[in-house]
Amino acid sequence: MNQNLQDKKTFQQNNKSRNYTKLIQVKNDNLELCKSEQDDVDAINRLAETYYNQGNFTSAIALCQKALKKQANFAPVYKTLGNILQAQNKIDAAIRAYSLAIKINPNFIEAIVNLASMFYKQGLIDAAMINYRKAIIMKPDLAVAYWNLGKVLGQEGRFYEAFFFQEKALELQPSLVDKTKNNYQDSHFQKWNNLQRKTR
Repeated sequence: MNQNLQDKKTFQQNNKSRNYTKLIQVKNDNLELCKSEQDDVDAINRLAETYYNQGNFTSAIALCQKALKKQANFAPVYKTLGNILQAQNKIDAAIRAYSLAIKINPNFIEAIVNLASMFYKQGLIDAAMINYRKAIIMKPDLAVAYWNLGKVLGQEGRFYEAFFFQEKALELQPSLVDKTKNNYQDSHFQKWNNLQRKTR
């Protein structure tokens, strides 16, 4: 048999095996939702998040839809849905999902930060900054909001402010960034320093 055909056949068999394994996993996970949890939207959402983390977006979305049929105003499901859509690069749809989560629960910090990140991806810088600042006001120890706001400010050439916010992020959570990102944060300080020298 031609080697290419054999490789293709092996690939197809392996793919079928993986799909079958995923199907078995889906059935097993659904069995985990015991009778008492079948109507528990929180349990359904947790399982949807598990699928999302595994990269099984189809099953995750199906569970989100199931949860929303049971309780249409459950903010965490919209946040999970937003995460799935973001992972699929469906930014407009992710923005709608996060916005619905926030409409239901205006204090949903994680959804607010994620919405800000989606605005940033869309190039809606002012909207991104507004939402990061809103998250910081609501939760002043949220390092990731400071860090992301610093990134946005850096992109806008506002290096001193970027340095300030990223320094605050590292103060709150030193493990937030790795060496590469620390170098990125240091570069904001350097850019700001260079601008200061030029204006003197």
